[in-house]
Parts: sequence; structure tokens; C-alpha cells
Amino acid sequence: MGELWPGGYIASLDVRPLGPPLPGRTTAWVSTPLALVAGEPAGPLASYVALVDTANGIAVREQPTAWMFPNVDLTIHLHRRPEGDWTGLDTAVVFGPTGQGITSTVLHDIHGPVGRAEQILTVRPV
Repeated sequence: MGELWPGGYIASLDVRPLGPPLPGRTTAWVSTPLALVAGEPAGPLASYVALVDTANGIAVREQPTAWMFPNVDLTIHLHRRPEGDWTGLDTAVVFGPTGQGITSTVLHDIHGPVGRAEQILTVRPV
């Protein structure tokens, strides 16, 4: 991910894709050795959810040097508590014709699906 996205947040991630990413489609496991708040313990749910926002950045539909597509919200629905140190993201991104898009993700943990995440995007050329 460091080739597409510079910065400390991306550098702090361990991202393991299950295969080569396609435009707007990626499945990957994400983890970080860093605490959510330095020096403060965080529970497993908080640590898991902290990585969900990464979904929009792993399934790049257009080059970030040519297009901006930040998410303006994030909604997470869980049907059970996630377990383990990895956040599984099975992500698809679509852009509509009028400057909006959506990032849709099936969330996984070590036992399988745990829920969904949706992110509304605003899409603009750089």
C-alpha cells in the first residue's frame, strides 16, 4: 500500500492481500502492532474497528494521483464480536456518474464473516 499511499498510518499497517488487487476490488487481512492510543490498552473490539476505515484505501478503483475519493462516513454493522488480531476486508468500490461512490466491505475475523461496513465517497479529479 505504501506505493499508492504515503504516510505514517499506511507504514504502520501489515496488509496481506489474498490475491492481486483488481480495480475497485480487493480482499485482504490488515493488522498493526501499534496501540490505538499510545500507552493506553485498547480492547479487541476497538482495535478491530480501528482498521475498518482502511477498506477504502485497499480497493483502489482509480489512481489517487488522478482522482480523489475520500469517504465522508463509515457505518459498521456487526452480527457478532470479532476475535483475533487481524481485520479481514472483502471490499468492492463503485463510482457513480455524478461524483458519489460507495465502498462496501464484508468484515471477517479468524472464524469468518462478522458484519459489514459501508463508506459513502465523494469522487473528484485531482
